[in-house]
Amino acid sequence: MGKKKGSGGLSTEIPSSTDNSGESFDLDKQYPEFLGWESIGFHRGLGREFWQIIIELIGTATNVFIIAILVPLLEPFPEIRGYQTVAGGVFALVYTIFDIGTNFGLNRFIAEFRVKNVRKMLQYASFCIWYQSFTGLAQVTILSWMTFQVVVHSQFAYITWILLLGLQKQYPGWLGIMRQILEGMQHYSKVEIIGFLQGQIVERVTTIGFVLAFRYYGETHVGLGFLMGIIIGNVIGSYVDDIAFELVAGYYLHKILKKYFGLSLRDIFRVKYDRDVLRDIIFYSLQGSILPVIGSFAGTFGFFTYVGNINAYTTWNAIIGRGISFAGQIRQFGDFALQNSIAEAYPNGKKKLAEFYFSSSVKWRYMFMIMLAFIIIAIFPFFVVLINELRALQYYKGAELFILPGVMVRLLWPFVEMPDAIMWGTKRITQINIIRIGEEFAKIFFVWLFVIVMRVQETWGMFGLFFLIGLNNWVPTWIKTIVCYIYINKKVMRLKVYWRSTIVIPVIASLPNIGMAQLWYNVFFFPIKAVIGLEFTLALSIVLLFIVVIFTYFPLVAALGGLDDYQLFTFRKAVTLAGPSKPLFKAVEWLVLKGVGLAKRLGWHARFPIPYEEAHQEIKELMEIKRQALQANKEGKD
Repeated sequence: MGKKKGSGGLSTEIPSSTDNSGESFDLDKQYPEFLGWESIGFHRGLGREFWQIIIELIGTATNVFIIAILVPLLEPFPEIRGYQTVAGGVFALVYTIFDIGTNFGLNRFIAEFRVKNVRKMLQYASFCIWYQSFTGLAQVTILSWMTFQVVVHSQFAYITWILLLGLQKQYPGWLGIMRQILEGMQHYSKVEIIGFLQGQIVERVTTIGFVLAFRYYGETHVGLGFLMGIIIGNVIGSYVDDIAFELVAGYYLHKILKKYFGLSLRDIFRVKYDRDVLRDIIFYSLQGSILPVIGSFAGTFGFFTYVGNINAYTTWNAIIGRGISFAGQIRQFGDFALQNSIAEAYPNGKKKLAEFYFSSSVKWRYMFMIMLAFIIIAIFPFFVVLINELRALQYYKGAELFILPGVMVRLLWPFVEMPDAIMWGTKRITQINIIRIGEEFAKIFFVWLFVIVMRVQETWGMFGLFFLIGLNNWVPTWIKTIVCYIYINKKVMRLKVYWRSTIVIPVIASLPNIGMAQLWYNVFFFPIKAVIGLEFTLALSIVLLFIVVIFTYFPLVAALGGLDDYQLFTFRKAVTLAGPSKPLFKAVEWLVLKGVGLAKRLGWHARFPIPYEEAHQEIKELMEIKRQALQANKEGKD
């Protein structure tokens, strides 16, 4: 096949495989105007995750140094995070009430109308911008007055300045919407560039700068104090970058609108809405507003119940949170854009494609999560050394107790998140709101039952604290999840998980991780640590283990029959969208093809496939709809 360039100059060439099976699936020649991120299919969500791999690897390795250097600066005491948590809960209900007008689910409308009517898509975004601008101004004014008149005389007087500074984020109130539109349009390369620059670099620089400045000021001015100086610097530093990167996201969005649709950023700010757009906004916002209000009430009730009944709640919240955060890398891989993909397919009549997106999302999500879970389990001894020997974590001793439970929680969490994505994507917004309202009332009941009646924080010991803080409303959340799955399977579409290729094969392929990690820890770790120090040794260990695992894990999955022909095609097409991770995954792709060849010789290849034929046909039909909409938009423009 000839080399072609997709959006953003990305090559969408699929190199010939051992049997050229991918060529029969590739639609690039048939639809040359929709290449790269504009081409419809699961490869976009998978390509986004591949794009993130190098960034995640860099972030994971540098986290060791961040913990060693930044924790003493930003969070030398657990109470710092605890105070910010308390401040976030005081006005949470008010913020939610003011957001009533934008509770209609912007992302799913962007994903749906980007295919058939881009101008209408921009109307939904425009409403959010103007609504948040005016209500944000009202929030800043009213709540600032309330803080000076009421809060300063209450038990929360010590967080007055944190509240006032946090309030400023409510105006203009739509920071992040440009990136949200980019995500809904599934231009994930731009989303990830912004996320990396903002989250990994700029926000850290601005936060450190403001923290150092206010920390110094607090040390020399007892009226503010050392602790409060750090917190205020943190609040300001983490907000400044939001403003800057809204402009960056706007720049990227303008280029995409101009290139593909002949529109500009100015069109997003136009105050002109079709009747059906306003109907959707009003209808779904009104019903959607009930849930956040009840949810905020439930959250506020739970928050004050915890604070009033759990001794040293802020400290325990920080320690348990720190322990679970070590398992947080498992959740770095998202849902492969499940809601956006389903919203693009299902409302346009492509039910089989929506079902395929679900099965593929579960498969690939757990393929990555199981790999990372076994890595974290394998390097658990490294975490123990880190927490006990790193001075920056001297106040977090005991956090290691919550790492492995955190792994189990993270592994189950995708099944909790996916029903919401499906219900929103299929426009079952009323139904999910009703179910969620029941969940919020259940949260109030179970908080009352567990904390006030049963007092599990005292009678269950350490597990009780983890159950309340770490699991956080686990019982009502799973009740809601089960109800959602029953409804979806009966009323919306059939959901199927292909367990052998999704769970069993990845678990088998992950078992060597433990042996490799133990070998490194017992033979090499401590001698190297004695030479270059703890921080460098931990970073080196993480990088080497991750690289070795990724070069063995995926080929093993392929050799065990975990990839059918269409999943292999999807994998290879996603590699073309992998951005900075592309060199890494090109090498992995070569090994995966060797694994597929071995599986064919053993008779294992494609023994556990995900049916794709009907879904692929619906992708073609959706591409035709997109082509017709593009032509209609150009004719309307002219």
